[in-house]
Amino acid sequence: MPSILIRIFQTKIVKTLSILIISFLVGLSNLIFANDSWMLYDDTQIDVIEITIDPVDLNWIYEHVESDSIHLVTVHYSNEWINETVDSVGFRLRGNTSRQAAKKSFKLDFNHFFSGRDFYDVEKINLNGEHNDPSIVRSKLCWDLFQDIQLSSSRATHAAVYINGDYYGLYISIEHIDDTFLEKSYSDDSGNLWKCLWPADLTYRGNAPEDYHPYYGDDRPYDLKTNRDLFDYTKLARLIRIINQTPDHSFADSLENVLYVDEVLKYFAMNILVGGWDDYWFLMNNYYLYHEPDGDRFHWIPYDYDNTFGIDWFNVDWTSTNPYNFPVMNGGDRPLIERLMGNDQYRDLYTHFIEFFLENVYNNTILESRINTVYSSVYPWAQMDEFRTLDYGFTLDDFTQSYFADSYQNQHVKRGLLEFVNARTSSLSNPAPYTGAPPIIYDLDWHPKYPQPEDSIYVTIAAFGSNGISNITLRYYDNPVPVWTEYPMEYLPITGTKLVENIDRWVGVLPPLGVGITGYFDIVAEDNAGQTQVYPRNRKITVNTPSDSAPPLFINEFLARNNSINSDEFGEFDDWIELYNDSDTDIDLSGMFLTDKADNLTKWAFPDQEIIIPSQGFILIWCDEDQEQGFLHTNFKLSGNGEFIALVSSDGITIIDSVTFGAQTPDISFGRLPDGSDQWTNMNPTPTSANIDLSVDDTVMPKSFSVKVFPNPFNPITNIAYTCLNEGLTLIEVYNISGRKIDTIVQEFQQQGMYNVIWNADRFSSGIYFIHVKSNRFIDIQKVILLK
Repeated sequence: MPSILIRIFQTKIVKTLSILIISFLVGLSNLIFANDSWMLYDDTQIDVIEITIDPVDLNWIYEHVESDSIHLVTVHYSNEWINETVDSVGFRLRGNTSRQAAKKSFKLDFNHFFSGRDFYDVEKINLNGEHNDPSIVRSKLCWDLFQDIQLSSSRATHAAVYINGDYYGLYISIEHIDDTFLEKSYSDDSGNLWKCLWPADLTYRGNAPEDYHPYYGDDRPYDLKTNRDLFDYTKLARLIRIINQTPDHSFADSLENVLYVDEVLKYFAMNILVGGWDDYWFLMNNYYLYHEPDGDRFHWIPYDYDNTFGIDWFNVDWTSTNPYNFPVMNGGDRPLIERLMGNDQYRDLYTHFIEFFLENVYNNTILESRINTVYSSVYPWAQMDEFRTLDYGFTLDDFTQSYFADSYQNQHVKRGLLEFVNARTSSLSNPAPYTGAPPIIYDLDWHPKYPQPEDSIYVTIAAFGSNGISNITLRYYDNPVPVWTEYPMEYLPITGTKLVENIDRWVGVLPPLGVGITGYFDIVAEDNAGQTQVYPRNRKITVNTPSDSAPPLFINEFLARNNSINSDEFGEFDDWIELYNDSDTDIDLSGMFLTDKADNLTKWAFPDQEIIIPSQGFILIWCDEDQEQGFLHTNFKLSGNGEFIALVSSDGITIIDSVTFGAQTPDISFGRLPDGSDQWTNMNPTPTSANIDLSVDDTVMPKSFSVKVFPNPFNPITNIAYTCLNEGLTLIEVYNISGRKIDTIVQEFQQQGMYNVIWNADRFSSGIYFIHVKSNRFIDIQKVILLK
């Protein structure tokens, strides 16, 4: 037996929790830093989308409904936050059966004709006609529920769509799952994304990657959507092999090494509740798989939810289906769910998810209030929607009855919304008993991911056991050998939440490791029946601290909105970062890293060949996602709205230099003045040359009124960056969600120029606020979220 060293780290657990929450908020802020896409999915009012297209093109589209031909349109988009016209937008039909419908679905592509362009941080918008659904809300309710439980999925809002001045009806605008979605959702967005459509059953076809290349039609069932030039199916083949070929005794360990199993179980639990059958379990259809290189595991992403809440084409009562023995189309194999339900730990966790969702997310009270609100909001637009009536003859009475009737049925719509919710929750009031399996740890995180020598490491997990959990221990190893030091973890749930992992939350802390240390940890959970489970099951988590030495290299200047300043060797005006060597010797950058993700420090690596930055010299790196264009082209772009960037040592953990910046002005760089100093300022771009203060050229002035707030969400300080086009009175005020002014930040006469002020909301409670910026006749309103 190995000796066990027991040493209790004396840390106040309340302090631990507060620091942990702050770390979580910092991570959340990094994921959505200065992201304006919320304006497209805010739900404050119905969005109005006016599309102008050549009538000849529109007729051609309707005469060739199976074509994905993209046509040029102009789009005017308006809601409470946006009133903007965009030229040269791509427009086409989308969907499968909906192409034949009178009320068709459309796709808007903002970067098709202008590569790299986005619209409020999205590149594509899906406009779904929902011709199957008389309520025009079912899929949106599902997307909202997935957002409630924070499972990465599309956001959605209602939109009134006009084409050439004619009202084409009430639509649901749904966030497209693409590279911009990945960037918002995951710390590493460089991996492979597969769209999985029928017959995507995850059955075994062989070990070779090419065994899973399209084999039904041209692009099904596993259609690679990113990194298509490489066409690498290796990771997908490995996942399917593990699902199908791994023996029972090693199945859980193998699966958890390649798949976020808790995401999959949450997906199935929510599908059971909403009656979602157009999915993996019943129809081997409609989901995405994303392999995130950082972590080397797959995420499961839901897709397509119009066939829910009582819509049925198979004479199945979806309110009473067995959550453990769900119907299967044509009796085929579904190896993933079959093996999950055959594992007692996963089955118990799945049952736990269903019970939690029924109590906190999906119940009559919560959904009735939401359904009533949506109905009142969309009714006037549905009343005007003549296209809504063309496919199945749904009347306005059908629209209303499909929300509220106690017994509603019309063709394929077998239940009304509230009727379905009541019946589904009633049928699950007595779920199957738990198996009494050993406890399971299904979520693990620690902060900081890259600790400094003096940093404590705060570890959080989510754990569940049907017998109850008696204790959980954090075990630290100096070496990967069976000798450890124990630190207790404490059960610290966060109540009043829709996140099940918050209710199952345990917290522990490792003391500072010191300089240049490599350590390891795992976690042991014990339930009240004396059963134990180690997590990770057959490996340990590695943590490293950097050494003291770092070369005198600096992120010296960057340009995040390069419209016309300098082009790369391909004539493209891309983002760039300039590095500066403030030493007396040349430095080889080989093996070092650049990143725009604080939790993925090794996102882009300098090539192994010599990349020399001379003494007191500069080097330029193009941030353009075009690595095929050369050694100094990265796999990420810079965000003109603001973000974090860092230069990292070849050990992958030592941050040599970093900067977090806010909104940037086109063709104005941000840099150190003088080179290598601690002072940052806006300047005339000087790539690979000494930096020059913007003030030496007073002809460079803001050309448009703009306001950016970052970070958002925040706690408790946020920056407000804005421009004044003309001299005059500037007024910046803050209003709460009730419309009452609660603070004045700026009220003074200001000259033309760019400004930045800070709002400290320490004395205000968590919630939504609105920052009003008024400069002469210009007004801008920014929605912000304070999280404490």
